Amino acid sequence: MADFMNMEVTTMDVPAGYETVGPVCGTCRDQADPDQAFLGALREIRKNAAMMQADAVAGMRQMAVPLADGTGRFHLQMYGTAVRKAAQMSQETPVSAAPAVSPQYGGRQEGDFMVDGSTLVRYVGQSEYVRVPDGIINIGAESFHNARVVSVELPDSVTEIREGAFSGCEHLERIRLSARLLVIRKNAFQSCISLSDISLPASLQELDKAAFSACPELPAVTEFLRRKEAEAKDAEYLRSRRPVWRRQGRCQYCGGFFKGGLKGVKVCSMCGMEKDY
Repeated sequence: MADFMNMEVTTMDVPAGYETVGPVCGTCRDQADPDQAFLGALREIRKNAAMMQADAVAGMRQMAVPLADGTGRFHLQMYGTAVRKAAQMSQETPVSAAPAVSPQYGGRQEGDFMVDGSTLVRYVGQSEYVRVPDGIINIGAESFHNARVVSVELPDSVTEIREGAFSGCEHLERIRLSARLLVIRKNAFQSCISLSDISLPASLQELDKAAFSACPELPAVTEFLRRKEAEAKDAEYLRSRRPVWRRQGRCQYCGGFFKGGLKGVKVCSMCGMEKDY
């Protein structure tokens, strides 16, 4: 693997003399410190680009997704385009047999899929009816981009569908999501114009507002976003009320009144939380 710690990462477009290797992303989860989150995501995007035999990352963008638990913590997603020098690419790319590891997408081919660890980085098959193999945890960014698939079944090991994973799949009519799915990122199903219905699992925690952009209206998606927006407003209200409730000697989590508990510890009569101030 290349020395990824010194790899250049820039917000600029692909520079002259470089060729595109493929999309790449890095994630730092459950953070409260923006600087630490940035450094963690930067390290991961560099490492992933190095695994794809890239020299740099261009077009870097980042997106912070706040958690809905009212703690102020967030996930930071960084994504861009892995590139390398054109001369080096032409020298290293074999002319004869296809390599076991793909220099274009990264990872190793397993049947109709390019897989890097537990991440599906690209669907390279021709079938319209696809079943993703068990053990895949992440559906990588743009892994099915513009694929002519009609039906896709994801295993229950999948927890994340990343940016643009199924974007441009205009023939996609049905997708069976994982029962353990946690996150659907931005533009994951952009322009899936044949997708008329979808069932979201109860495990889902984060759904980007633009995940289903340019798609027909999907009631399950609309309801999920409406509910999450209401929860966010409730959480913000509770955060704004905490200083007031503390001054009043009330529970800072719900505004309830304290009563005596076991061993002299006071607990809230409404939510049962112990007094912690």
